[in-house]
Amino acid sequence: MAVVIRLRRMGAKKDPKFRIVVAESKSPRDGRFVDELGSYNAQPKEIELRVDAERAKYWLSVGATPSDQVKSLFKKAGIAMPVRATKPKKKVEAAPKAAAKAKTKAKGPNKRTQQKAARVAAKAAAPKKKPSAKKAAAKKATKK
Repeated sequence: MAVVIRLRRMGAKKDPKFRIVVAESKSPRDGRFVDELGSYNAQPKEIELRVDAERAKYWLSVGATPSDQVKSLFKKAGIAMPVRATKPKKKVEAAPKAAAKAKTKAKGPNKRTQQKAARVAAKAAAPKKKPSAKKAAAKKATKK
């Protein structure tokens, strides 16, 4: 299960205080958590921020993903975010793209266009029905 580092809301109505917790991504915002890393209070004139840096670094190294707000709080606390090793992206040149487009155009019509062409041909070849006498009489009556 994915583990995230996020804020858990505490405090009274209109007086929010937050705890920085490690929780499973499926658990609710104020629900069950795995570990508590610190607290955050934005209400006073000076922001109160307390973070256990050692535990935070551990959870980041294990692969827990911090929320955007927690990332900015870690930056203020001086906790460096680990750089994730990713696979280098392959560079695609313009020439192979043009060659690929030429190959797709060289294939010919696809199944959908073939079916449409067959329907149009069948409709053109089908004998036209003459309108019934009742419909012809109804048309003449509406014209007068």
